[in-house]
Amino acid sequence: MDFSEIDFSKWTKAHWSLFSSLAVGFFMWGIIASIAPIFYPQVNQVWFLVVPIIAQLVGDLAISRLSDIRLGRKGTFFLTMGLYGTGALIIFGVSQAVVSGVISTSSPVFLPLVVLGIILGYLGIEGEVPTALSYAGETMPLSVRETMLVFLPNFDNMGAMVAAAISYLTYYLSSSYLLELRTLGILAIVMVGFAIVMRYLTPESVRWLVKAGKREEAEKEIEKYFSGAEVKHVTPRGVNEVSLGFRYAFLSIIGVSQYLTYGLMAYTIADYYFNGIVVDEIVLIANLGASIAGIIASFLVKYIPTRKFAVFSFLGGTLTMIPILLLISGVLPFSLGMFYVLLLFNMAFSEFGWATRTVLEPLLMPIKSRAFYIGLIRVAPMLAYAGSLYLTSGFSSTQFVIYNLGLWALGLGGSLAWYYKGYDTNMIPIEETAGDTTYRVK
Repeated sequence: MDFSEIDFSKWTKAHWSLFSSLAVGFFMWGIIASIAPIFYPQVNQVWFLVVPIIAQLVGDLAISRLSDIRLGRKGTFFLTMGLYGTGALIIFGVSQAVVSGVISTSSPVFLPLVVLGIILGYLGIEGEVPTALSYAGETMPLSVRETMLVFLPNFDNMGAMVAAAISYLTYYLSSSYLLELRTLGILAIVMVGFAIVMRYLTPESVRWLVKAGKREEAEKEIEKYFSGAEVKHVTPRGVNEVSLGFRYAFLSIIGVSQYLTYGLMAYTIADYYFNGIVVDEIVLIANLGASIAGIIASFLVKYIPTRKFAVFSFLGGTLTMIPILLLISGVLPFSLGMFYVLLLFNMAFSEFGWATRTVLEPLLMPIKSRAFYIGLIRVAPMLAYAGSLYLTSGFSSTQFVIYNLGLWALGLGGSLAWYYKGYDTNMIPIEETAGDTTYRVK
């Protein structure tokens, strides 16, 4: 089947519904991913940060596999929404029970229920991410594909920023981490309600339908949502010369670099070396920088070749860690305000690195197991992050920043390897970038 009508389609109602559906999912990710780090000072145990990562791994691999082989892209969204919706209800319910005096925070059921809610939330959200990236890569028109693959995941940063802002205000007024938890639970429930409506209006991925052998359904979807496209033809250059193994290794390396440097600097450094309202401030500043950079990156990535964009992202992250190291180590007089400024810029480059990942992960992986492969790429970052949480808990602040600098350098090395041995993906159909030419039958 020729997918040119999808690749060169005008922006339609189907794209608006897909955009809204993906945006709310990523926004929910930002909210739910912030709950454990923001509530951490109440628990003050490293396992509380690690347990959600195990849930992420399960959702990442199991749900993405279901998306590829049985549920499809749209069907997966209702499963994941049910999981993180249930998690949000549990988190709100248990916090409301404490506020109402039904149970206390010292009750033996309180913390297990909070953890259960967080686990279900992470299961759903992380299971949704590989599917969402696959969905966008397979369905968005070529003219805006890279832009959407950056702009949509940036709603994760916006969700985290909103969560931090709400938590900051709540803690400022009450000095209560419990009220922060309750407020975030309410916000998550409201967003699930919006997601339910948008996801009923979203079409299934035509490319997934073809892969699943449902060509008649695929043709109906094209006729209903994507007809009338001004078809053009793009000839790729050197796309199929790089092995899947090399593509996987490259994406895993930059994944470890970006995932850890973001998580450690946006959340963990606050939990380990600061306290009180400063924890919320650091999470807010970090995600503010990432959110602004995400908007900028969504425009830049359309015009800059993807290989150059990758090198620029990880080089910038590496360089901006140096003044942070000088500040934390005492070479420069420490100032919280200056730390916030430097953190904002560093997180901006972290977002550029995240943009590199969200563009290349779906475009370099084959459709037969695209969502699962994207999930598999994320196994190394998640395991490395879980290990790093324990490892760095015994570090001094200077050692912690040096560790992050080394992680940025790792990503820079990976991006340079791709620059010399890889290829650009701009304006090239996803079948060509992923080596899926057997599905492009004319």
